[in-house]
Amino acid sequence: MTLSDLASIGSLVSGVAVLASLVYLARQTQQNVRNSQALIQQGRAARIADTALRIAELRESEAIDKCFTGSPDVTDKDVARFLNICRAIYVSAEDSYFQHKQGLLDEIAFASFEHSVRAGMGAPGMAAGWILTRDMYEPEFRAYLDKLHGQDMHAPANSLQTRGVIRWRAVLETIHDGPAP
Repeated sequence: MTLSDLASIGSLVSGVAVLASLVYLARQTQQNVRNSQALIQQGRAARIADTALRIAELRESEAIDKCFTGSPDVTDKDVARFLNICRAIYVSAEDSYFQHKQGLLDEIAFASFEHSVRAGMGAPGMAAGWILTRDMYEPEFRAYLDKLHGQDMHAPANSLQTRGVIRWRAVLETIHDGPAP
């Protein structure tokens, strides 16, 4: 065997080693992606469960329960507390939306998210909460949630100064009457 033959064999072994390293690296990368997605899903599930439990506790308050059902018979303080609840829910929704957009939340989890949002937005208080807080979110997410809800979700123009009970009642009127012509 000549020195040239040994160099060729060495080159072949080196090529096989590089190929094996690339296969190993691809498998490791794939495993890391799955682990990251699992951690994201666990965090999302924990966040949603915690929010649901906190809301259940808060709904023991008659005033907060009235806000969820869209009652106009609430105080400024009730509306302020309720809008903080809405904010927590919609921040979580925004996070899920962008996780899905970035490929970190799979289609099954995203379909569950969309179903939950549709169900929640069906409650007059939650829809009003969205209208009153929607300007706090990224424009793409606002457009997505407005479309998902399927109605004109803009607040009445004459009440943009406050998030208090007066604006709450004005928004509820638009929800109960349907979108303005």
